[in-house]
Amino acid sequence: MNYTIKKELLPRFLLSLGKNFEVIAPVKEYARPPSFEIFKGQELFLDERTTFSAKKFFRPSKEKIFSFKKDKASFEISPEIDTTKRVLFGIRPCGTHALQALDQLFVKFFGEDQFYSSRRKNTIIIALQCSKACKNGFCTSLGTSQAVGYDILFLERGADFFVKAETEAGKDLLDAEFFKHTSDAEPSFNLECEKNLETKDLGKNLYANFNHPVWKQESERCLSCSSCTQICPTCYCYRLNDDFVFGSDTESERNRTWDSCQLKRFTKVAGNHVFRPSRKGRLRQFVLHKFSYYEENHGTHLCVGCGRCITTCPVEIDLTFIANKIQKDVSEGKK
Repeated sequence: MNYTIKKELLPRFLLSLGKNFEVIAPVKEYARPPSFEIFKGQELFLDERTTFSAKKFFRPSKEKIFSFKKDKASFEISPEIDTTKRVLFGIRPCGTHALQALDQLFVKFFGEDQFYSSRRKNTIIIALQCSKACKNGFCTSLGTSQAVGYDILFLERGADFFVKAETEAGKDLLDAEFFKHTSDAEPSFNLECEKNLETKDLGKNLYANFNHPVWKQESERCLSCSSCTQICPTCYCYRLNDDFVFGSDTESERNRTWDSCQLKRFTKVAGNHVFRPSRKGRLRQFVLHKFSYYEENHGTHLCVGCGRCITTCPVEIDLTFIANKIQKDVSEGKK
C-alpha cells in the first residue's frame, strides 16, 4: 500500500519517531558539511546526498568491542553490543547499496560480526530516492541509482512525498496523523549523471594494467591524506587497540577504529617492512579494491558511484578518470 506525506509535516513526523527510536537524518548545521546526525529538530538536508554517509552509525569510527578486567590469574570480559532501536531516514540509493556491501562482508563473508549485525537488525531504513543526479556521482553506471533493502521509500513529488512501505516494520511507522493512503502511480525519475564509467570487463582490465602509466601520473598529486577512504561509505578497514589501565580496578578496553589503506603504515609489519611504500601502490590498491578484488569474491563492485571521494579529494584525483583511461586504452589496443 502507498501513502503520501506533506513535506511540511516531515520534521514533526521524525520528531514523533524520537519517542520510541533514536532517529538519524541528513541535517545541515552551522559551519559543518551536511551529514547524518541524531535528529533533534535541526534543518533537514534533502537537496542531494550528504558529504558524509551514514556508515558511522553501523561502523563507528571508534567502536568499543569489549571491556576487560584482570582478576588474579584470569580475565573478566564484557562485550559491548549496541541494541539501540534506530530509524535511519533519508539514506540515498547509493547508501542502501553500500549497506548491502557491508552486510555481505560483516554478516556473511567473514562470519557474522555481532557488533555490526546488531546495529543493522535494530535499524529501520527509510530511503529517499534521488530525483536528480548529485555532483560527481556516477551511480547510473554501476546500477546503484535505485534504492534497495529498505523498509520505507520516500519519493519527492511536488509539495509532498510519495511513500512506499515494503516491510511490516515500515508500515508500523506510518501514523495516520501524518500519512494518507493514495492510489496514485509511483513517480519515476530519469537520472543523468555528469560522470560515466565503462564497466564492461572493468575489474579484469584494471588488474591486467597493473603498471599502466596513469597510476603513476595520478599518484604524483596524491597526498596520502586518506580523505577518500574516510569519506567512502563502503571502506571498512580497521585496526584493533587495547587500551590498558594498569594498577587500578578500572576496566581496560578493546576498541576498533577506522584505518586506511592510503596510509604508509597500513602495511607495516614486524621488522619495519612496508609492503606498499609508494603512493602509486596505495592509490592503485584503493581503485582495484573497489572495482576488481571485491568483484572477484562477491560478483559486484565495492564502489557504489556516490562520488564522495572525488568531491573531497584536495588534489582532485578522480577514480573514474583512471578507470576510463585504462578502459579506453584497452579498447584501442594500446594495452
